[in-house]
Amino acid sequence: MKIELIPVIEVSNYNEDLEMPSGSYLEFPDEWERYNISANVKAGFSESFRAYFKSSFFYRITEISDADLLKIIHREIEIQQTEENRGIDDLACSMSGGYILKINDVDKYFPQCCGRLRHITEWEDLVSEDGNHHFYTGHPSPKVEIQENKIIFDFLHSIPQESYAYPVSENQIEVDKESLRTAIENVKKELQDFAEQLIRINKKENLNIPEIDKILIYGIDD
Repeated sequence: MKIELIPVIEVSNYNEDLEMPSGSYLEFPDEWERYNISANVKAGFSESFRAYFKSSFFYRITEISDADLLKIIHREIEIQQTEENRGIDDLACSMSGGYILKINDVDKYFPQCCGRLRHITEWEDLVSEDGNHHFYTGHPSPKVEIQENKIIFDFLHSIPQESYAYPVSENQIEVDKESLRTAIENVKKELQDFAEQLIRINKKENLNIPEIDKILIYGIDD
């Protein structure tokens, strides 16, 4: 069994001057893909800024250019503004997104509402010998059963009982614990590369954001 975790951040743009597709992204993926690309360009992103899969709002962190990531950083500063409008001093939250569970080259489980990059710690807890195995990566989150050599994700008994924004095709998914452990180790290398990219941009653009990598990946107030 080949297990991968794909680290993605969620970025969505809408433009009232563009005609939105009349149906869901599931029904009209090509139309939504064209709309998203056009809306991204109008928002100042490059034409090469493409979602991880067609019509989604997920972008793999290893495929984001410095220019597009700078745009995302400025957006995070704007999004996280408090009433005091302190700019970079307000930055405290991890980026929205999370991790796509990929099994044998097929995407099986996607980040849901309120998912964040910081939830890598939830995945780590699943393979930890002393973890409490409370798995929450946004809502809904599957119920998880830990056995000696495997982990079972139960999507019928989600917490809370809500529909999945990105549907799951199976009621349960079973993964090998050691394979998942290896996937976590690999994705943490991608996170380290992303951290270095954030630090490099922070220095190059004189953003002067203290610990930008720790904030935007792991958060400081969650």
